[in-house]
Amino acid sequence: MLTDIQTRKLTKLFRLYDANADGILEQRDFIALATRLANLRQGLQASPHYEQILTHLQQDWLCLCKAADQNYDARITLKEWLTYYEQILDDIKQYASRVIALVTLLFAAFDQDNDGQISEREWIHLLSLFNVLPIYASSIFLNLDVNQDGVLSQDEVLTLIHDFFYINEPSAPANFMFGPY
Repeated sequence: MLTDIQTRKLTKLFRLYDANADGILEQRDFIALATRLANLRQGLQASPHYEQILTHLQQDWLCLCKAADQNYDARITLKEWLTYYEQILDDIKQYASRVIALVTLLFAAFDQDNDGQISEREWIHLLSLFNVLPIYASSIFLNLDVNQDGVLSQDEVLTLIHDFFYINEPSAPANFMFGPY
């Protein structure tokens, strides 16, 4: 069972995926996310990163529909989304194949200088994919950069995303990685 904090964070994530803000997720929301990614990274559409992320997001959509679309209408409500994530978070293999895989792909795509780290500027670009305003993205980055070295390594990002999904401490920095929830 999801905790109150998990429910609030997952509701925030649902809203970030909901491209047209209609309170329902559809396949076009996932395609819109991939399109925003391509538009943010000029030339990314032709890159393997874009194709891998688009393929992953399409697979995410299929997994989401298969596991959560209770009335088979190809529209995912918040309730169905929360039920789906309850299943994902209870199964480490599903968590690894859906969440860790996507974060790893996004990390590679947004590590623009290929130094194995995400800078504040790169983080701002990544969050703009989810329509998070740069002013918020900058302060979010500063809170996530716990060791204050000015960058986030892939291991740090994977730890943060794990903490986002699993930690129930209200003040944990990872809780705010996509903004207030």
